[in-house]
Amino acid sequence: MSSIVQNTLLAGWLLVQSATSAWAQHAQPHGPQAEAAGVIEAAQRNPNDPKLVTAAGEYLYEHEQWQRSIAWLARAYELSAHNQEIGYDLASARIQAGDLKAAKQQLDEMSSHVDTSRVHSLLGEWQEQSGAYSAAAHEYYRAAEIEPSESNIFDLANFLLQHKKYSGYLQDSVKFFRFGVSKFPRSSKMTVGLGVALYASEEYDEALKVLCDAVDLAPDDQRPITFLGMARKVSPELAAQVDRRLQEFAERYPQNAAANYEYAVSLWDRGGGELGRNLDKIKALLRQAIARAPQWYEPHYQLGLLYERNAQPEDAIREMRKASALQPAFKPAHFHLAVLYKRVGDQAHAAQESQRARQLDNAEIKSAMPAAEGSPAEAK
Repeated sequence: MSSIVQNTLLAGWLLVQSATSAWAQHAQPHGPQAEAAGVIEAAQRNPNDPKLVTAAGEYLYEHEQWQRSIAWLARAYELSAHNQEIGYDLASARIQAGDLKAAKQQLDEMSSHVDTSRVHSLLGEWQEQSGAYSAAAHEYYRAAEIEPSESNIFDLANFLLQHKKYSGYLQDSVKFFRFGVSKFPRSSKMTVGLGVALYASEEYDEALKVLCDAVDLAPDDQRPITFLGMARKVSPELAAQVDRRLQEFAERYPQNAAANYEYAVSLWDRGGGELGRNLDKIKALLRQAIARAPQWYEPHYQLGLLYERNAQPEDAIREMRKASALQPAFKPAHFHLAVLYKRVGDQAHAAQESQRARQLDNAEIKSAMPAAEGSPAEAK
């Protein structure tokens, strides 16, 4: 499989790693800012109360405010006589904030007293951030060896998948994902990981079967269906098989935004765009996807393409504007907006969108240029 195909698939895999705390913050009854202020004010009034200081640090840590959490966690760590659990979060916050020197000093101090999976997992994360990938692999493996939990096995297999260019890493990733699925058969994340690793290994048929299993494990999870859609795009020989699966999932799980969107795209690619087939069905599927995931830019863009093909420029402009507002760096939306504005005689907006598309194009070219000589090389 070409490196372009593998990179396309693995870029999507980053979705699985992305932090998803935003939804939890929206669930807070009084809003995260108000709650954070209350917790921190209580700790400020009582700076020697270990419970309140710990609560402030942990709250900020859980909401990924790494730099702010460090001061409170460091204070809590001292007040608690170096409580191990607080120490883990303090080291993790320092790694996330980029303070690798302080994180390493703390991890070395902790590892001199305890030999736990969490210490090795954090050491693996530290080594990875430092670019020492062989050492990172060793630490992740040690963490999973001490405690073969779902998170430790996933972290190990995922690390190997992300660094597949090193000899043996991809094969080991598949092996550990297989082990993880056998040990945690109800884990959607682990199953998706196995599907992606199999696909990267060119085991296409098994990869599709595993991804379909992942959909059934977690019908509300958009990740497996998203990867099925990606597999369809990068592997034309499997397109018909994937299309059948997407139709099945859209009918079985109508509340899943990804199922509606990916099936709509498959219909569009199979004659909807060029021949005008199933346009009402495609439109209904895209509207359902938007209703279920209003902050997702791609359904708006695809609906804009449909309206553009249908000679409805005003409707197309509306959807393309929504797509570009949700994802300002998405160049195709700006390109189509330039064309659409020109079509309706709005030259000022057409020029503005053309300029934005060129800026994004230039940024892509610049980022794709080889690094200058003397830049740090990856660890062997």
